[in-house]
Amino acid sequence: MMKQDMCIPCEGGIINIRVGAIILKDGRFLMAGNDQVDYLYSVGGRVKFGETTEEAVVREVLEETGVKMDIDHLGFVHECYFMGDFPGKEGKTIYELSFYFYMKVPDDFEPVSNSFTENDHKEYLEWVSADTTKTIYPAFFHTELNIAEQTVKHFVTDDRGRIGHHVTVTVDRPLGSTHPKYPNTHYLVNYGYVKGVMAADGEEQDAYLLGVDEPMKEYTGILIAIIHRLDDVEDKWVVAPVGRSYTKEEILKQVVFQEKYFHIEIQME
Repeated sequence: MMKQDMCIPCEGGIINIRVGAIILKDGRFLMAGNDQVDYLYSVGGRVKFGETTEEAVVREVLEETGVKMDIDHLGFVHECYFMGDFPGKEGKTIYELSFYFYMKVPDDFEPVSNSFTENDHKEYLEWVSADTTKTIYPAFFHTELNIAEQTVKHFVTDDRGRIGHHVTVTVDRPLGSTHPKYPNTHYLVNYGYVKGVMAADGEEQDAYLLGVDEPMKEYTGILIAIIHRLDDVEDKWVVAPVGRSYTKEEILKQVVFQEKYFHIEIQME
């Protein structure tokens, strides 16, 4: 019986316990990718229930490179919040606890990728250098890799507000409704919040949902912009359907019914 990955539902989000392998050779490090994403990620995967992290990383390296490799030492512990961008988990808040191990790389190491993602997309392996312009996760691989260091470093990152990521909006003020305190304010778009993401006011992150022309209860789209209220503690996220794009002027036109009371700045990539 195959053991289950440590991928645990929690408060509408997911907790992952993961391992990653740091495989260094000739001044470069080995990363993985697949044709469904535009970034590279570390060789590794989720720990299975009953495994230790050391057992898991040895297994993952064998599965993903075809080579059984010994561990040198633990290099990093990484806590990261991000929004899921793969089928079945789009827009869900994910907390991932990762353990990254430096591996003892054989001189004749020639990796062969025969692995697939959990959604059966073929993975590939790629050697990259620290100055690569490609997006890699974890990003600290750009600057922190040094097998000679025997200390364990701890990093905490939060990528939930990254423009271009999937976001699920729970709509509590649907299109056509009125503000609960100010009945003269009518919602010209769906408006709600993102579960599990706390804003500066201590409440869950508010979000406008553009491009959906009917009242909604919940919708998963792409975070396309962040509205910074310069005279208020709150920011507002702007979410749209996959493939829909808006200029700053178009966004402002749709949210001005509420944002006209504030001095705002719209951030887009």
